[in-house]
Amino acid sequence: MLRLLPPLIALGIVFAAAGASDHGFVPIFDGVSLDGWHVVPAEREDDWSVRDGRIVGSTQGEGSDLIWTGGELSDFELKLSYRISSPANSGIHIRGLLGHSKTHRVTGYHADLGHVGIGPGVLGAWDFHGYPRGSNLVNRGQVVTISESGDSTFADLEDALTPSEVSGDGWNLVHVTVQGDRFSFTINGKTASQVIDQESSKRIDRGVIGLQMHSGKPMRVEFKDIVLKSTEDR
Repeated sequence: MLRLLPPLIALGIVFAAAGASDHGFVPIFDGVSLDGWHVVPAEREDDWSVRDGRIVGSTQGEGSDLIWTGGELSDFELKLSYRISSPANSGIHIRGLLGHSKTHRVTGYHADLGHVGIGPGVLGAWDFHGYPRGSNLVNRGQVVTISESGDSTFADLEDALTPSEVSGDGWNLVHVTVQGDRFSFTINGKTASQVIDQESSKRIDRGVIGLQMHSGKPMRVEFKDIVLKSTEDR
């Protein structure tokens, strides 16, 4: 059974153990083990390992997720670097809920990462996995505003991320910002996409952070330098 620590207690433990990084960020991956992380489903735990300071996910086609056990969060910033060595896709679960869907291991918002060329609906997009939406929210290069009644209005972002600014075989830096009803993430300093979710009946206001390894084709994904800053009111 996955047990989650309250987020502020968990971050306090990390702070005491490792010290704060710049601007209030603290590491949530120690670089040597998967302590503080849990694989879902548990039978896929051998697909995740730590090598040379990196979290490595490798699969022949079965999907799984690596969940941070530090507790549920509402408002925060998350930074990490990722590398995908094959034409596959991965992503970051944001405000995720476990065990809420028969079709998805993690229900909630999902910042899509992927190999260059995988398409605007994957690389740099925002999804919502599982009930009550279970669909793509916005493609790379756009911002979507979802009204209280559930209507979606799209607009193009200025100076948005383009595929040429993402390394196909090297490391890419991701910065996710979540505050209230606003969700945004950048790749290599360029905004990928944004969501403004005003539909309170379907919005998830608190959940876990997780790393995804998508099912389908064999793939390998690596993560490193994972740091977190809670911006919730204390």
